[in-house]
Amino acid sequence: MSHFPASVVTTWRKPFLGETIHRDGSVSLVVNPRLDEDRSVTVLRTAADSHTAIAVLPDVVERLESTGLFRSGPITEARVREALVAGGITLHGADNLYYLPATLRAGVTSERDREGVRLLSPADTEAFEEFESRATEQDLDDAQVGIDDWAAFGAFGPDGRLSSAGSMYPWGEGAVFADIGVLTLAEARGQGQGRAVVRAMMRHALSRGLEPQYRCQLDNVASVALAAASGLALFGTWEVPTPEDDPAEDDRR
Repeated sequence: MSHFPASVVTTWRKPFLGETIHRDGSVSLVVNPRLDEDRSVTVLRTAADSHTAIAVLPDVVERLESTGLFRSGPITEARVREALVAGGITLHGADNLYYLPATLRAGVTSERDREGVRLLSPADTEAFEEFESRATEQDLDDAQVGIDDWAAFGAFGPDGRLSSAGSMYPWGEGAVFADIGVLTLAEARGQGQGRAVVRAMMRHALSRGLEPQYRCQLDNVASVALAAASGLALFGTWEVPTPEDDPAEDDRR
């Protein structure tokens, strides 16, 4: 993980500070009373070492204990996951976490925005709404792009219409990351427009002291490919419990 900025590594260490219940080469289980309630279970599998770190609130430990996790057999990732389910805790689908390697930062910041790519403003609302009308509901749900987010960028074609758009916002309290979402219309894919929008957003975030963060579901092949094309590297996968009030909620705030 050394090729990632120190702020990325430090930020992701924080949830796993606490009392270590178990640790071996493949999995660790930690009790951290400072976790947020909506992240009462936080699971991070780091790509560099394939280690799965699991942090839980104290009351979750009690649920795990009630399932017999600590009384029979070795503690493994599979057994912890089974105990979570038995304790009534369902984890949301995992997200890939991508960040810009420190070695590629200068290349991004020195690059100019591609022609037709720029920061969007309220004056672009009509163009953005027209763009949304041409996208599928599934794509809109997956990308979670909004013109009223902290910052939004778009790629305009020769006809003056948006063909790709992305937005981002500071992620969490004391934000270190700017969380990025991007959507390219189906007919405009494969032309590098999504990549150009992502790299423009990365420059914007870096210029304001935030590290770009790109998240996508593991099975979103197009998003995984876009992350790689944009110069982002996989840090790991992240899971938290499914929100009880809205299973579709994606932890945007």
